[in-house]
Amino acid sequence: MTFKFVARAGIAVSILCAAGCIPLTLGSTAKPVPVGTIVHSTSAYFVPNSFDDSINHRSYPRYGVDYEVRFGFDDHSDIGVRIPSASGIVANYKRRLNGVSEAPGPATSIMVGGGIVNWGEHAHLEATLITSAAENDRFTPYGGLRAMQVIPIDRGAVHDSPTLGGFLGARIGTLTAGISPEIGIFYDHSALHLHKGNILFVPAITVHGDVARWLYP
Repeated sequence: MTFKFVARAGIAVSILCAAGCIPLTLGSTAKPVPVGTIVHSTSAYFVPNSFDDSINHRSYPRYGVDYEVRFGFDDHSDIGVRIPSASGIVANYKRRLNGVSEAPGPATSIMVGGGIVNWGEHAHLEATLITSAAENDRFTPYGGLRAMQVIPIDRGAVHDSPTLGGFLGARIGTLTAGISPEIGIFYDHSALHLHKGNILFVPAITVHGDVARWLYP
């Protein structure tokens, strides 16, 4: 085992422990899950040039995988529980603003939530405005604005600025059998100075339910 390998491994572990994770992806249209329905989804994303290594003069990407389950709460809303990269848990409430959950046509919703992230070091608060086109079984575009804030709850945790931005994506397939490619753009000033710029680009893809059944009916 070479010294260079050990040094790189040490840098990677330090980055992982220092940065933690907040839910940077949405992977959902504005339409809430109907009452009596439960939908599971998994989102994978990466953030290019997320960490700057001043010693080796290199930048490293950040990767993450979030798991979420959503279930219908009433005729206008649903509830979701998300595990962001196995480092915490976040619950949110999504309510449609222009009609009941299953009404046809374009939808607009507000989603608010909170939880614990970064291995218990921070409380997490979030608010999201989502709009999407009329849903169909093949292609449903969506987009919106998102604001997130972490609050230290551990004595050694750092104070951070809000993360603000927007996202644009499309669900290909259905709510229970589809995929959603997505791109997010956020303003994120790193309190730990892990990256030089304040703009994060977050390409992501979310897998909904039984994708295999949708691809091979």
